[in-house]
Amino acid sequence: MKKIFTVLLCVLLATCSLFAVGCKKGGGNEVADATVINVYAPDGAPALAIAKFINDAENFGTGADTAYHVVSPSDIGQAMQRGDGDIVVIPVNAASKLYSVKGYKMAAVVTHGNLYVMAKEDYTLEELKGKVVGVVNLSNVPGLTFKAILSANGIEYVESDTAESGKVALKGYNDGSELIPALKSNTVTIGVLPEPAANKLTSVASGYRYALSLQELFDSETNSYPQAVLMIKNGILAKYPSIVENVKSKFDSSVAWVKDNIETAVTAINGAIDEGVTPSLVAAN
Repeated sequence: MKKIFTVLLCVLLATCSLFAVGCKKGGGNEVADATVINVYAPDGAPALAIAKFINDAENFGTGADTAYHVVSPSDIGQAMQRGDGDIVVIPVNAASKLYSVKGYKMAAVVTHGNLYVMAKEDYTLEELKGKVVGVVNLSNVPGLTFKAILSANGIEYVESDTAESGKVALKGYNDGSELIPALKSNTVTIGVLPEPAANKLTSVASGYRYALSLQELFDSETNSYPQAVLMIKNGILAKYPSIVENVKSKFDSSVAWVKDNIETAVTAINGAIDEGVTPSLVAAN
């Protein structure tokens, strides 16, 4: 069976860095009483970063049962907003808005440097002027990052479905499942996508290529923009004070495991996907 390149590429990009939690305490129970720890992650690279945890029903030394939920990227904010997840992988800007009022602390950067301009020909940023660019999650990390890069390079942009002379028109889409069909049908011909959606586009729509890497445009040498972070409820931290160190000790081995167990990893993720969500990862065909 053919192992899809998408999966391996995502693993290489799903680099993790853990740090001590230090955000101020927010609302929510300070001591958890649940017997099940619910872990939520959006489909794609963030879910791949925790695939071994899903496969192993990892409980990070708590002794509690764990339930893993993989949801649509557009729904992950609601899971944290409702407080459904005890541990949540979520875009960093959404996390920054919700952590204090919902009683979470940030424990890890899970994915970063994982966004691309996809097109049928190569472009410079300057050459995007006068064109419409489809962008997933325009008000979230992908859109904010792309806007920051355009502004840093002195390029004006507007949020519009219509091209404007001298400016880049940004048309928003909820996620890859919306933008990929638009690119395939030429509704738009340039799009900003994360992995694995970017690689999926190349397999379903003829001629598309990686025109620009937002990581290289952001900082090709030393820095990377954070995309998804791991948030843990205050109550879970109070009940299981060693959980952050236990997560930290297991993350590197999780990423390494995925490289050698691609199909098992994807099967684990797809087994945790919520009803109605179309999987973005395919292990073999």
